[in-house]
Amino acid sequence: MIKIVVDTNQYLSVFVFRGQLVKKVFELVIDKKIGLYISPALTDEIKEKLQEFKVGKQIENDVTSFMKKGITVEPTIHIEACRDPKDNFLLELAQTAHADYLITRDKDLLDMKRWKTTKIIKPEDFLPTLRKKKLLS
Repeated sequence: MIKIVVDTNQYLSVFVFRGQLVKKVFELVIDKKIGLYISPALTDEIKEKLQEFKVGKQIENDVTSFMKKGITVEPTIHIEACRDPKDNFLLELAQTAHADYLITRDKDLLDMKRWKTTKIIKPEDFLPTLRKKKLLS
């Protein structure tokens, strides 16, 4: 099973702005065809951003419900590798989870291209991988 970590901005894309690219990925998580990994730090950041955008209770509930489909891990490592130190928690999560992909649009992360065994990729570049593995048509 493919293991993924999804950056906060992509949760907002799906649940707040109704973006369709990552929604396809999230549907595969719901169908248990992809393993989604989350951490308390990621959960906290998503909740903060939802409050910042002043979304309604329904969207908060939808996000919370979806995140229960993920596997929560608590990173035990400390990394200082990203240009933006605020993004290091995602690298810690990806490494702890042995994630295959970190899906993001964050330039500081994308410029890294890879962290250990995790490929850092935009959503639109991840979809062809899913098609190749016949997880998406």
